[in-house]
Amino acid sequence: MEIIKKLYSQKIILFTLALIIKSCGVYVQFDYDSDVNFKNYNSYSFYEPDIEKVEISDLDKKRILKSLDIGLKSKGLKRSNDPDILVTFETHSIERVYMNNYFSYGWNPFFYRYPYSSAYSSVQGTLYINFIDSKNQQLVWQGKGVGVLNEYSKDRDKMIGNFVERILEKFPPTAD
Repeated sequence: MEIIKKLYSQKIILFTLALIIKSCGVYVQFDYDSDVNFKNYNSYSFYEPDIEKVEISDLDKKRILKSLDIGLKSKGLKRSNDPDILVTFETHSIERVYMNNYFSYGWNPFFYRYPYSSAYSSVQGTLYINFIDSKNQQLVWQGKGVGVLNEYSKDRDKMIGNFVERILEKFPPTAD
C-alpha cells in the first residue's frame, strides 16, 4: 500500500512539472562572447546563404524573418546593406512519443478494471538565432528556443512570432 501512495505522489509531481513547463511555452537559453561590446552594433542584415539551407517551408522562413525584423527594429537596430552584424537561424525538430500505462489498483467485488495503455506524441522544435560580427565573421551571440510545435495551428504567425520574441528578449546581453 505504501508503494501505491509513493507512485501516486510521484505522478502528481511529474504532472505538475509538466504543466509548469507546458505553460511557459518556449524554453530559452543563450550564450555570447563576453569580450564583445554589443553597444557597438547598430545595424543588421540577414545572411541569406545560411538561411537558404534551412530545411523548413518557405512560408515559415518568411515568418521567422519577419519576426526577427520586427524584434531587431524594436531593439533599436536598423537593417542595412553594410551591417555591423549578420543574422541567421537554424531549426531542428524531434517527435516525442509519450506512453501512459494504467494498471488497476485495489480490488472491488463488483467490477474489474483492465490495464491499458495510451500513447500520444508531440513535435518539439528548436530555433537557433545566430548573430555574427560582420567584420571578423565570428559568432558573437546565439539564442536557442525550445518548445512544442503545432503544425496544424491556425495562427502559425503568432506561434513563430512567440518563439522569436522570447529568444530576442535575451538580446543584447546585460551585465548582471
